[in-house]
Amino acid sequence: MNPNLTPGTRERSLHYALLFCLVDVALMGGAVYLSNSLALFSDLLKEATDLLSILAAFLTVRAVRRSPDHRFSYGIGKLENLVSLTIGLCLLASALWITWRSAHHLASPQMAQGTIPGICIFALYTFIGYRIYFQTSQVAREQPSAMMESQARLWFSKASFDATMGSALLVAHLFRHETWSWYLDPLASLIGVVFMLHAAWAMASSSVKDLLDATIEETTQLRILGQLVQHLDDYDRLHKVRTRRSGPRIYVEIFLQFDPSLLMGEVQKRIDKLQQSITEIIPGADISIRPCTQSPP
Repeated sequence: MNPNLTPGTRERSLHYALLFCLVDVALMGGAVYLSNSLALFSDLLKEATDLLSILAAFLTVRAVRRSPDHRFSYGIGKLENLVSLTIGLCLLASALWITWRSAHHLASPQMAQGTIPGICIFALYTFIGYRIYFQTSQVAREQPSAMMESQARLWFSKASFDATMGSALLVAHLFRHETWSWYLDPLASLIGVVFMLHAAWAMASSSVKDLLDATIEETTQLRILGQLVQHLDDYDRLHKVRTRRSGPRIYVEIFLQFDPSLLMGEVQKRIDKLQQSITEIIPGADISIRPCTQSPP
C-alpha cells in the first residue's frame, strides 16, 4: 500500500470505469438494434452485468471508507469481499445464459447482418478496456484490495472478450457469403464465456479466502518475521503471529513474551518500537502486539 495515494484513488478509478460502462451499454444497445448478431446481444448482456457490478463496487468503496462505529469496530471492509463474490456470481449467470443461446445458434446457424457498427465498437473498447485494466492493476498493487483486484480481472476479461468478439465478427463479415462463417458468431460467444468463467472463478476464490480470514500472502508474512528477527533482543519468545485482511486493510496480531523483570514502561517502549518498524514496511496496517506468557489458542 502506498501511503502517498489519497483515499479516493480507488473511488476515482471506479468512477471512470462506471462512466465508461454507461457509454458502452448505450452504444452497444444501438449496435444490437441494428444487427441480428448473437455475439453483439451477448456482449450487451455482459456489459449490463458489468455496469451493475461496477456500480455496486463504487457504492461499496464509498461505504467502506466510513470510519468504524460501535456496531462494526473493525469497519466494514469485508463488504468488499461480499460484493466481489456477487460480481463473480453475476458473471457466472451471464456465462450460462450465453452458453445456452450459443448452443441454439450452432444448431440453427444464420448469417450475421448489420455488424459493422459493432465491429468498430469492439475495436475501440478493446483498446480502452486494456488501458483501464493496466491502470486498475497498478492501483491494486499500490493499495491492496480484493475489490480492486476483482476489478482488474474484470477489465482484463472484458477487453479480451471484446477483442475476441470483434475479430470473429470481422472475419464473419468478410466471408459472410460462406456457410462456415455463420458459425463464427456463436463460437465467438462461447470463447467469451471462457473469459467470463475465468474471471468469475478468480473473483469468488479470492473473496471467499478473505471472508474465511485466511492469512495474508506469504511475502508479507516474511517481511513481518524479518522485523521480528531484527528486534530479537527486545523480547524473550515469539509465541504466535496472526494475520488477516478486511477489504484493503491488513490486521496483524503478534504475541510476545518479555523478560518478567522488565517494568511495564520499558515493555511498552519495545512494543512501540517494533510496531513502528512493521508499520514502515506495511503502511496502513493495524499492528497489535500483545505481551503474554503462553501461546494463545
